[in-house]
Amino acid sequence: MNELLRQTYLSALGIENYMPRWILPAAAEPNPCILPSLDIQHGPAATPTSVVEPLISSPVTTISTKFDSLAAIGMLGDLDVQQKPAVPVNAASILLQFEEKNAQVVSPFSLSVWRPVPGFLIIDSRNTSMALPTEVLLSNILRVVLGPLKPDLNEEVMRWPMIENRFVSRTESDARNELQTWLAVENELRPIKHLWLLGENAIQYFIDEHLSVVESRWQYVTVGGPSGMSSLSALLLPSLNELLHKPTDKALLWAVLN
Repeated sequence: MNELLRQTYLSALGIENYMPRWILPAAAEPNPCILPSLDIQHGPAATPTSVVEPLISSPVTTISTKFDSLAAIGMLGDLDVQQKPAVPVNAASILLQFEEKNAQVVSPFSLSVWRPVPGFLIIDSRNTSMALPTEVLLSNILRVVLGPLKPDLNEEVMRWPMIENRFVSRTESDARNELQTWLAVENELRPIKHLWLLGENAIQYFIDEHLSVVESRWQYVTVGGPSGMSSLSALLLPSLNELLHKPTDKALLWAVLN
């Protein structure tokens, strides 16, 4: 290897000196480099004046360089430094960033979905820990609403998040966007004429975020999806578990249904 090239590599790597001790298995055999012959011409002996002149001129050059640097610094100090205009602070954007960072994570939950007859969709907040006869209550309600029609009470469990991925955001806004998109697609595939939303989880993620879940109960509310999707009219009711815990709410239920 050329010695000059080797020194260049070592200097770039920050190594002052390196002498290889071993030959790598795949390395080529080392070949000694032959130095070129130099034709040295012996000139006349250097006079004392030629030796002294560089020594005298060197300090003068250094001093003049220092004076030039000081003069340049003085000139820079006299210049008017133009500062960049301050960027106006937008309080709304700062609050929005603060809310996004502090958005609470929504715990996973599940919903019960029924399609008693074509065009009729019921979504209930699911809670299996209570072990209450919710299907019996739903059957009695549908018997009054549908009359002679025999309802289909096959329950479909819908879990959120729909995709288990711990790196995906799980805020209230994410749950609302995902479930409203699902409802819009469901309406496109199987048009919905009647929609019931029962319980807190089934209501708050399908209605507008500015509406109150408690104040909107027992009412018909327009629920929508992403832009471009058609809106639906939904009846907001307590969950089946809440109706079993509070029999007094059944009177309000019959009044709304009639």
